[in-house]
Amino acid sequence: MSLSHILVPYDGSEHSQKALEKAVSLGTELNAQIEVLYVDSTSTEILEQPLVIPTHELESYFDHEEEDVRLNLRRLISTIPNAQATVIQGSAGKGIVKYADRIEADLIIMGSRGLGTVSEFVMGSVSHYVTQRAKSPVMIVK
Repeated sequence: MSLSHILVPYDGSEHSQKALEKAVSLGTELNAQIEVLYVDSTSTEILEQPLVIPTHELESYFDHEEEDVRLNLRRLISTIPNAQATVIQGSAGKGIVKYADRIEADLIIMGSRGLGTVSEFVMGSVSHYVTQRAKSPVMIVK
């Protein structure tokens, strides 16, 4: 099995940072491409709540939030060889699995816990969801 494309879901948590460090170590050794993925589920969570907020204010908030995330990811990967970062919108677990399939990731390296919401805790963790549904092998880092 060739490991040339490693996907690392990243949410800024300590566990996702450790997963990224493991991916960088393995990726450097194997000269693999590292794809850092941030799934922005903020809009999904907010839109599920009954709120009365003008649409233009929500759009402005989401645009600003996404730009901050992109800037932080650019800084994060600037020192990692063969790395790129992507931001997608949606549910974390589903987004990771779908994106891994799309890029044909050879391996997903992710933290055992993240900055998840209460709903993720009740429904089951993102890492559990990914290990159960991803076609790619998954390495969980504690």
